[in-house]
Amino acid sequence: MNRVEARVGRWARVGRRVPGWVADAALGLLMGAGVLGRGLDEARSPVVPVAALLAAAGVGLWRRLPSAALALACGAGVLVTALRMAEPGLVAVGLTGYRVGVVSGRRTVLRSGTAAVVGLSAGVPLAEAAVGANSAEGPLLLIAVLAAALAGGNGVRGRRAVEVARRERERRQAAEQRLHIARELHDSVGHHIAVINVQAGVASLHLRSRPEQAEEALEHVQHAARTVLGELTAVLGVLRDPDGRDAGEEPVRPPAGLADLERLVADARTAGMRVESSVSGEPRELPPAVGLSAYRVIQESLTNAGKHGSRHGVVRLRLSYRPDELCIDVQNRAARPPGRVNGPGGSADSPSGYGLAGMAERVAAVGGTLHAGPRGGAEFGVLARLPTGGEESGG
Repeated sequence: MNRVEARVGRWARVGRRVPGWVADAALGLLMGAGVLGRGLDEARSPVVPVAALLAAAGVGLWRRLPSAALALACGAGVLVTALRMAEPGLVAVGLTGYRVGVVSGRRTVLRSGTAAVVGLSAGVPLAEAAVGANSAEGPLLLIAVLAAALAGGNGVRGRRAVEVARRERERRQAAEQRLHIARELHDSVGHHIAVINVQAGVASLHLRSRPEQAEEALEHVQHAARTVLGELTAVLGVLRDPDGRDAGEEPVRPPAGLADLERLVADARTAGMRVESSVSGEPRELPPAVGLSAYRVIQESLTNAGKHGSRHGVVRLRLSYRPDELCIDVQNRAARPPGRVNGPGGSADSPSGYGLAGMAERVAAVGGTLHAGPRGGAEFGVLARLPTGGEESGG
């Protein structure tokens, strides 16, 4: 059994290396030889060579020129049916009809099928009258085979199209999920890494002269590191389990929102930033996607202010709740000329390149707008407007 399987495998590999046109030509020659053999045995030589040539050409061209191949196969089918040896014609018509169905749309299939049916219906009686024969089934068997082949081929085409669409949808969803994970890691982990970097510098500076302040800074480093580990655990948990829960583990905590804003501002102040925050309007519960986007915009703005802003400047954070939108305005003094992002999608030219672009994508995803760039010389500002769906959006 193993020897047989090995031989079959070798022949299959050889078959894959043979060019398609060579296989088609061999199949066409085989079909023509079959028609000649049947016709010569029945001593109908005047018409047989024409039928053999049409059948060979039709089968030989079935993949390269499907419509022309179908026309030639129908011609061969008409002649062999008149000669009462319909089997080669059925094979040629079925093979070429299937190919037309696979590669053509429904309109083309209908046009080709209608033309072929008309040709077979008119051609078989004429050919029978010419050779003085009368077949019992006439063109009906050829038409039935043609219809089945066209329908079967077009059905295969439809299933292939559905499969291609499914794979493309899965590929797009995977790309979107990777982008989402990258955003989450950049926004959440990047912020706390910046805090760790600042506090580690503070600890190194005061390690000998003011050990109590260095100890406090190291405590902040430890807290930020634990937070980073928690964020990474949450993201990895989602990757392991699409439902957000592994067997025997606690569910992943809900996404961040403005309810965590006080902690976020406190962390920034702990990192040595001077943050002034204010809220106007009536605070209300936001849709989860809007709340997460707002939180990430503020988080990334504070992170950028800590990285690229003046050490002695003040970061001003203003939240304005309006009837149909939430306005976020973050402004700080920049240590060097920053980049700019404008519009719903925007383009980023920030020192890191990814932060502003990520904010623009988040805001655009919920239908908002983002404007980020220099304001009046050394100032840098981020202004985000997020739609909340009206006052009733708070539930």
